[in-house]
Parts: sequence; C-alpha cells; structure tokens
Amino acid sequence: MVNKSIQEIAEKWNIKYRSDKRFLDPPIRNVIIENSFLLPKNGWVLEIAGGNGATADYLSKLGLKVIEVDISHEALKMSQKRNNQVIQVLADAEHLPIQQFKFDVICNFYFLERSIFPFIKKNLKPGGLLFYETMTIEMLSLRPEIPEKNLLLQNELKEAFQSFEILQYFEGWVDSDHGRKKSIARMIARKPLVSV
Repeated sequence: MVNKSIQEIAEKWNIKYRSDKRFLDPPIRNVIIENSFLLPKNGWVLEIAGGNGATADYLSKLGLKVIEVDISHEALKMSQKRNNQVIQVLADAEHLPIQQFKFDVICNFYFLERSIFPFIKKNLKPGGLLFYETMTIEMLSLRPEIPEKNLLLQNELKEAFQSFEILQYFEGWVDSDHGRKKSIARMIARKPLVSV
C-alpha cells in the first residue's frame, strides 16, 4: 500500500506539471551542458527527480543510457514524449527500486532527500560522476515559506560527499531560469576508484 503522504506529494507535483508554466518546458541543466566534456562516452546515468526529462533527453542524445526517476506520473509522461529511449521509473526517491544497479553518472537537481546520500555513494561506480545542485538555507531570506528540511546548510553537500574528489563546487546566489535570484549549492564530484 502506498503511504498517504507519498500520494499527496505525488499529486502536488502532478498538479504543478499540469498547470504551472515553469514546469512545462524547463531548460537542460546548465551544469550538465557546460561540463559535458567530463561525461563518459557511454554508460548508465541515473537522474533523480528528473521532472519532464529535458536533462535526461540531452544525456540520452549524447549516447548515454538514462534512467529517470520521478514521483510525478505527469512529469514522466512529458519525459516519455520527449525521448522514449529514456527509461522512466515512477517512484519516490526515498524508496528507489534500483538498489543493486551501478551507475557511471548520477544527477540530482533541485531535490533534497538526505536519506538517499548513502544510496548515491553505494550505487555510483568507482570513478563515476555526481552532478548535484539544489537550493540552500539562504533562500529563506527570500522565500520563508520553504521548509528548512528542503534546503542545504552551508557546506553540507561538500561535507556529505567529503570522500569524493570535488571537481567543482559553488555555493552562493545565481539568477534562476525564471529571472529570479536563488541561493544554491552546486557540485560535481568523482567517486574514488578505491574506497578510503
């Protein structure tokens, strides 16, 4: 049986994908485009909370095999129309149904669920890349309605993946795709070839 709160969260996102213009055609994540030279020529990518599939589509067209997970069936319908080569998985990120699969790349954009950090560490292949970007606690100065649990603390992302090789790290204010300011943490990190 599906937890009622999961159903409520899914329906909230389904409504957003049906009615909010910001979710109808979001751009490919810039951090992926600007750093595509880091990506492997082939292999498997997991995009967590991939939304309507813009980034998954881009990665797929680079020759990567992509699994996109999202809680919203409306988002995944959009993703399927965009690129039917991407494998869409309807699931809550806290209960990912792909526990034994190893990925060359894992992407997590604008979604924060700290309980999946161990999954990311375990399921990224040695030498694999993590692309992570989401909002930080500084956002409360502009949007106090955001639950604090959905915002990273200062240096939290870097500390959570301190055993990884940090290739790029940024924390601060940027312009959003919607013309507003947002406070983010952005990281590209490589899992070490040998566990330490």
